[in-house]
Amino acid sequence: MQRALEVLRTFFFLGLTAFGGPAAHIAIFQRLLVEERGWVKREDFRKLLGAVNLIPGPNSTEMTMLLGYTRAGGWGLMLGGLGFIVPAALVTLLLVALYRDFAEVPLVQGAFLGFRLAVLALIAQALMDLLPHPRQEPFTWIFALSALGLVALGLNEALVVLLVGLLALGARRARVLAAEPFTLFLFFLKVGAVLFGSGYVLVAFLQETVARGWLRPTELLDAVALGQITPGPLLTTATAVGYLASGVFGAALATVGIFLPSFIVSALLARFLERVAGNPVAEIFLKGAAGAALGLIAWALWLLGREVLTGWLEAALALLALVLLRRKVPVMLLLGISALGGAIWALA
Repeated sequence: MQRALEVLRTFFFLGLTAFGGPAAHIAIFQRLLVEERGWVKREDFRKLLGAVNLIPGPNSTEMTMLLGYTRAGGWGLMLGGLGFIVPAALVTLLLVALYRDFAEVPLVQGAFLGFRLAVLALIAQALMDLLPHPRQEPFTWIFALSALGLVALGLNEALVVLLVGLLALGARRARVLAAEPFTLFLFFLKVGAVLFGSGYVLVAFLQETVARGWLRPTELLDAVALGQITPGPLLTTATAVGYLASGVFGAALATVGIFLPSFIVSALLARFLERVAGNPVAEIFLKGAAGAALGLIAWALWLLGREVLTGWLEAALALLALVLLRRKVPVMLLLGISALGGAIWALA
């Protein structure tokens, strides 16, 4: 039970502090739980990352469940997911009414710019850590580059991971052979059950809330923006949508609905991965899926960099953050320093 409580403490803290969306969360997990704490080996982390890209639901939240399961079994899975979701949902609920008043304040904008630059460096560092040396595992590089090319062409992320996993098997074979609250709950339960890839895909699903008349277009934009600037899983956007559509009760039901399928699917996936461990066919497929996941991280890094690196100063600060990460500066310390620096810069 001690390990289960450790999982709860860890992900509760991350649920309050892990800003930046799914790619940033994966990067933080890799740095904190693989490199600093050694919960899982780097290769096993890559396999888990490849596996969660094949199932519906929020990838980074499902990673908390699988990492919790690896650390402390079934209790670890449950407490890891709850620890990551609940504080983020509460913070989102707290800030949803305040967002419009403070989002344009220079101090707040500067702090979040600092966060984004640090997150950019963090994702780049995670990618460098997770990618093996090309001479040792050249096929992982091939899988990653293939996935990067496919997702850049506009293919669905889950389909990319599936195709590259099959490519890995093929390569091996070639070498060897406003609303009523309950309606809100059902809507978000459906979304949580069919949503593949990163939380950013959620935005397309949420357009239906406008079509149904639950939210005005401007309210939906505010809810999505709030999900971006709050810590924890990006899918707590559902909390904001539920609140705007049906108050606190709607926020609670929307949050439960969108995350409930993840607990079920992650538990099934954890058991499945245990059963296929050591199976050569499954290992080859997961190796390809893991390589594809790295390609998706590279694509997220490109998209984020294109948005955040708007001038030479931002590029220099992001590079400085990357250098500090390479020097083993703790990730939480770096995020704090970056936010403080961004706020001071905004006031200057």
